[in-house]
Amino acid sequence: MRFLLLLSVFAACGDDGPTEEPPELITTVILDFVPMGGGATVTAAFTDPDGDGGDPPTIDPIDLAASMMYTTGVRFQNGLETPPEEITEEIRDESDEHQVFFTGTSIDGALVHSYLDMDANGLPIGLANRFVAARGTGTLIVTLRHLPPVNDNPIKTADLAAQVKAGGFAAIGGSSDAQVTFMVTVP
Repeated sequence: MRFLLLLSVFAACGDDGPTEEPPELITTVILDFVPMGGGATVTAAFTDPDGDGGDPPTIDPIDLAASMMYTTGVRFQNGLETPPEEITEEIRDESDEHQVFFTGTSIDGALVHSYLDMDANGLPIGLANRFVAARGTGTLIVTLRHLPPVNDNPIKTADLAAQVKAGGFAAIGGSSDAQVTFMVTVP
């Protein structure tokens, strides 16, 4: 039996420039798990086609093979635009102020995570990742965090993932642009 749970929903950050622009809306989060060494890609998506409120979102379960290593891409879209607006490139362009975090009961259990992409300062972004799957079940919480400087001092540092693991998101600055919980099964 599969249960799906959404922890919170999204209003993505806008531009931090001198002119205020409306924030981006994230209605879709897509994870593509590509088995290293070949095999079929496993895609899981969160989709809320009418945005926050209204109809409930759909969240695909993540079913992976045990003892397999996956390279995993994360994509963010605004499906209310036609065609859907790709927000992933904006995150990449502003990577010094963004990081994707992976938490939940499957981390360091059914899934072991490592970052594959870095910003210009050598800090993790989280749009490209590696997961190693082991037998088990649990949750994978994907959180896009906006980490703008405070008083011209950067708040994005190398140890943010460890701080979140130890104390949750209250332990770091910034705000969540999107947060989705996926159910993970590794038989």
